[in-house]
Amino acid sequence: MPTDGELTRRLRELEWLHASLRAMTATLDLGELVRAVLRGIKTVLAAEGMSLLLYDRDRDELVFSASETLREETLVGRPPGELGREPGLDDHRLAVALKRDGRRVGLLELRERFDGGPFDERDRTRARAVAATLAETLDPATTAHDPAALQAIFARIAEAVPAHASTLVLTDAADHELVFTSSRELRPGIIDGVRLRVGQGIAGWVAQHRQSVCIEDVRTDPRHDASFAHRTALVARSMICVPLVHREGLLGVLQVINKQGGGVFTADDVHLVEALASQAVIGIAHAQLYRRAEIASLTDDLTGLGNTRRFNAVLPAALAQGGPVSLLVLDLDALKAIVDQIGHLVGSRAIATVGRLIAESLRPGDTGVRFGGDEFVVVFPDTPTTAALEVAERIRVAVEACTTPDGMDVDITTLTASIGIATFPDHAPDPEALFRAADRAMYQVKFGGKNGVAAA
Repeated sequence: MPTDGELTRRLRELEWLHASLRAMTATLDLGELVRAVLRGIKTVLAAEGMSLLLYDRDRDELVFSASETLREETLVGRPPGELGREPGLDDHRLAVALKRDGRRVGLLELRERFDGGPFDERDRTRARAVAATLAETLDPATTAHDPAALQAIFARIAEAVPAHASTLVLTDAADHELVFTSSRELRPGIIDGVRLRVGQGIAGWVAQHRQSVCIEDVRTDPRHDASFAHRTALVARSMICVPLVHREGLLGVLQVINKQGGGVFTADDVHLVEALASQAVIGIAHAQLYRRAEIASLTDDLTGLGNTRRFNAVLPAALAQGGPVSLLVLDLDALKAIVDQIGHLVGSRAIATVGRLIAESLRPGDTGVRFGGDEFVVVFPDTPTTAALEVAERIRVAVEACTTPDGMDVDITTLTASIGIATFPDHAPDPEALFRAADRAMYQVKFGGKNGVAAA
């Protein structure tokens, strides 16, 4: 029969599961939905790493769409902020004394329980047990110079009571205080956007076979691909991996890595992840459908870039985040002559080809837009003028080097681009003024010989 502690833990898990399910069904924003999934897993399972990979049907690949990995930092010295000096317990802080031979020799303080819940008496009992062991075994003089031992100490503390921050204060023989701190936080997005083939690694196997797996030691599993450990600095030990399937169609894979404290995942843990996954697939399917409709309304049909509606939303939002924000305005040279000589179909194909060349030249976070006719704009968030000029030159060279439009054997070697760049707040204080400044720079090129790049 379950103990009172086990019943309380299961009740807390159900509460967090219910909260996560509500969060997943309350939004059509795919990013927010994905974050809700990861939050639910973090709070219920206290995992060291989590990833949600979405399936790209066109390329038959999985894409890391959201990931979080645990980062642990251990420091010697006085921590930032105020350190409590007395034992105590409240929702956000738990402190217990270290005693040896009846004399207080230190203090263990924990802040912000990792699953988001309040500290309770069971946590205090576990913390006191760890503190008693540390008081009898630690030598302050040697601990300060042994990083491996210090890391092991904080791992033992985290196994007993997982918390975002742990502080250990030890008093040496001369009554000097040595302060050791360890902070544990989940760092998001470390491998977002990375792709792997269906069938590659454990996640790829789960996607291919559409079966959940729970692995005690990933390192001995022949399906394991260790290459991602180098990017995340997270060495996988135990793992749960669950397919996301909706109406017989694969949406992605949910992956949970390493239970904090070195334990292994249980069958109950798998059931919890599967429960989250079963609800998540409904939300993801709806969010993707909504997202496709939203993208269609913001996309230029000819080039696949954004349209003016997209531009009018992105530029003010980028400026609201603060500078520098650079804006590129591009106008094609000699397109009218090509259309007059060869026809409008070639002109349309040439515009579509330039749209592709622009898209291929952009960096993650940049937004390319067909502004109208043969004019394009690009928004560069968090980008000074010099960096924007480098991208603009790359685009100019690509257009100049293009000899035929995509899918047609027609000569368009006379097609070039005149490009202007302006940067907020250096050249303009608001979106309208920024566009005018970049447009004027573009016309300086246009009237000065074409096929060039200029800054405002």
